[in-house]
Amino acid sequence: MSEAASVDRRRELRRGLAATLPYLLSHHIPAERHRCHRLAVGGRTLHLCARCSGIYPGIALGVGVFLLGVGRGAWLPVVAFGPLPALVDWAVTTVTERRGTNAVRTVTGGLLGVAYGLALPWVLTTWRPVLLAIAVGYGALVAAGLWLTSE
Repeated sequence: MSEAASVDRRRELRRGLAATLPYLLSHHIPAERHRCHRLAVGGRTLHLCARCSGIYPGIALGVGVFLLGVGRGAWLPVVAFGPLPALVDWAVTTVTERRGTNAVRTVTGGLLGVAYGLALPWVLTTWRPVLLAIAVGYGALVAAGLWLTSE
């Protein structure tokens, strides 16, 4: 490869990285940044998706609860109903003019994350058809919601 081609590829890579950098911690386009927490770091403003900021710690908590075997009797209701508030909040703020709040997004994301964190290791270690049914049910609801809201 020639030196000029190598330089062009590095420039293209830098341009691509610069264009994607704003989406590193938030997948929202600028018009949807109201769905993000704003963090000032080193004189710059970072946008952190409010729902995801609850999901990831929730996943860690759910996995921890699973590994410790804490509250086994509550696992099924958490997996079955934990995602529901996030789904309802997403649907309401997508279909209506209601903007919602980042506090609600973070809390509902946390519940969703705990359900994910419990469900995944549980389904991988124990065959429970009800877990598959829950996953398929939520998947169908989300698919329908995305289909209905697509333009």
